[in-house]
Amino acid sequence: MRTCIFIMALMWSGTLLAQESLTLRECQQMARENAPRLGDVDLIQQMGKIKVDQAQSSWYPSMDLNGRISYQSDVVTVALTDPNIPAEFPQVPHDQYGLNLDISQNLYDGGMSRGKKIYEEAQMAAELQQVEVELYGLKERVNQSYFTVLILQENLRNLKIHLETLAARKDAVRTAVSHGVLLETELHVIEVEELKVQKNIIELESGKKAQMSALKVLCGEEFNEGAVLEIPYYEQVGKQELSRPEYRLFDLKQASMEAGKELTEKKRMPVLYAFGQTGYGKPGYNMLSGEWDYYYMVGAGLRWKIWDWNSSSREKQLIGYQQQMLQSQRASFDREIEAQLLQVDARIEQYRRTMDLDRKVLELQGKISEQAAVKLENGTMTAAEYITELNKESLARITLDTHRVLLMQSMARQLTIEGNL
Repeated sequence: MRTCIFIMALMWSGTLLAQESLTLRECQQMARENAPRLGDVDLIQQMGKIKVDQAQSSWYPSMDLNGRISYQSDVVTVALTDPNIPAEFPQVPHDQYGLNLDISQNLYDGGMSRGKKIYEEAQMAAELQQVEVELYGLKERVNQSYFTVLILQENLRNLKIHLETLAARKDAVRTAVSHGVLLETELHVIEVEELKVQKNIIELESGKKAQMSALKVLCGEEFNEGAVLEIPYYEQVGKQELSRPEYRLFDLKQASMEAGKELTEKKRMPVLYAFGQTGYGKPGYNMLSGEWDYYYMVGAGLRWKIWDWNSSSREKQLIGYQQQMLQSQRASFDREIEAQLLQVDARIEQYRRTMDLDRKVLELQGKISEQAAVKLENGTMTAAEYITELNKESLARITLDTHRVLLMQSMARQLTIEGNL
């Protein structure tokens, strides 16, 4: 029974350990899902739908209910100058009342409503892509915090290795002291160095906790600050096709401006419409009648703005200037991307070359430390001299691991700059 419980405990602890690790992509995904800006996507889509519906509503008939009550001081009168003609004309009433229902329906608007719909859809697409650009910008911030934690994490691992080496050497020195080979002060030197390393570990753990807290702000509440971050591995990273979201944003903005130009041209197109009116009033259409009456009228009309004092031309000219500015922004963005890629390429080459030397230094320094340990146990080297060599080995190991993390960070940055991460 105890064996079963022990096995289940191991399985459960393995599950927990598996949950304690995080990858760079997982952190980036969490940062995106927890970004407040992501909530604007639904709002932009809802606003865009309302604007499109509003643009299409110009094809719906308009209905207006109008009422009037008026009194006129003078009205039209008809009188004959010949008294021999026995004719009497009714008098137009001074007071007038009416309640009308006016209906209008566009029959042709020169493509105005369709152009407005296309323009609003293009605007919505550009606004949605702007959100994508801002969300993509989170990746660089996540990368920076993630690799900062990785460097601290690797330094902590190496310091713990250093501490384990000191503990093993302390046992050997204690044995040598008990046999009278070394003085007890040599043991104290080892113990002092242990305390120094422990202090450095505390400082690094505090710094790592602070950086993990900053990473948690980006990734959200479900982020586990006690998780172990995995070092990403990228093979040879060559130049790839750029797929930054900014390029799609430039294209969508250009399409939106073109739609704005077409919409401006359609403002001067003729509009053909049908209309109708029905109502009840006193008098009706017969102004000479003093009775309440129902009435109606149907017809068609035409509106055409033949001259707008070059207002449309100026609007198109302004849009043209905006397009030129957009092209300048795209060119500036291209140059910025090119400059960033050149810088990161140089960093990648630098870390690759230095890591080759780091490995050689670590290998040689490891041999020196081993020989120093033998000399220490034989009493031909002081503990201070041994610690000097051991610290050099620890520093060489930390330098190698730091450069390895920085190399992966540079590769991740290159992929991020290109839009492929």
